[in-house]
Amino acid sequence: MEIREATPGDAFINKKYLDKSCSFSYNIGSPVFRYHTVQGVFSMLSSIISRIIIWFLSFALLLLLLLVPMDTVFVEGRGGSFMGATYDYQVARHVENIKTFFTYIRETGGLGTDEAGDPIMAKILTVFLRSLLIFLPAIVIGFFLGITKGIFDFKNRKSKRKLLGQPVTIGLLSIPDIVIIVSIQLAVIFLYRHGLVDISLYGHDRLENVLMNILYLSIYPVMFISNITYKTLEAEQGLDYVRTARSKGTGELKVLYIHMLKNGMPKILSHSNTMVLYTLSNLFIVEVFTEYRGAAFYMYHTLGSATEFYVGALFTPDTIAQIGYVFLFTLVILFFNIVSGVARAKVTLREGSR
Repeated sequence: MEIREATPGDAFINKKYLDKSCSFSYNIGSPVFRYHTVQGVFSMLSSIISRIIIWFLSFALLLLLLLVPMDTVFVEGRGGSFMGATYDYQVARHVENIKTFFTYIRETGGLGTDEAGDPIMAKILTVFLRSLLIFLPAIVIGFFLGITKGIFDFKNRKSKRKLLGQPVTIGLLSIPDIVIIVSIQLAVIFLYRHGLVDISLYGHDRLENVLMNILYLSIYPVMFISNITYKTLEAEQGLDYVRTARSKGTGELKVLYIHMLKNGMPKILSHSNTMVLYTLSNLFIVEVFTEYRGAAFYMYHTLGSATEFYVGALFTPDTIAQIGYVFLFTLVILFFNIVSGVARAKVTLREGSR
């Protein structure tokens, strides 16, 4: 083997063809390219179909649970005092509930009306859009700011600023969300008492209510995506294409942003479903705690209390509303589940093509 000293021309050639050597591309007309393209399409389609089927089965199961009959017998003592209660589940009554529900949907052409005569579906859609007004920005902020924070953590993992990187990320992920929310509110109250800010912390009809709730909801997504981005970049830096790019004189920023982050993006997206599920659970906490009257707030209150009963009713108007809320929330989960599934399929295809 002949060994010679590198020349400036070698560096030019290496940089010129770097993108080709560091990306996993094929000749468009080659059988290999067609094979992996077809394989990728089928993998993504099967992922989407399987998730739609799982969503349908999950919603059907939740529907069955919501339509469980409420045949409760109460025992009264002297003066009508409550002594106890017994519940007797009967399959026939459950089946009757299911039949009555679908008959009700068919006859009303929707979810019907509430006690005041207002369309239930219209109210559900109104408050659901109100929830999306804080949920979607929190997800978008969490994704982009989380990636930025993850890149910062990765770039400064060996510098003096590393204490502001992963330790902060892991620390905030370890603290319960309600503690962070209360801490922010206490800070706002402190500033308000000193005349520095005038912010309303409760309600839904002011811009500051929306912005504060977006802040509460976006904290976890930012830290979650930051941690995923950091771990993804750590995993990518040890791969052959990164070492090849660095050996050919490519700048560190170009390697990080154009190659490592680009190839790692499907891995980051594949965790979006987990982020969304956790943020949805936080949505209930945030809306109830701040009295933000969105879908999560009303769904929580439609669950009712143990002292609310409808004698002789197979199911209540609140049950109808609960079904509407569950349907819309599970659709949101389905959408992000499909995004996550497609990203996972792309990751599998890319790793299989190496």
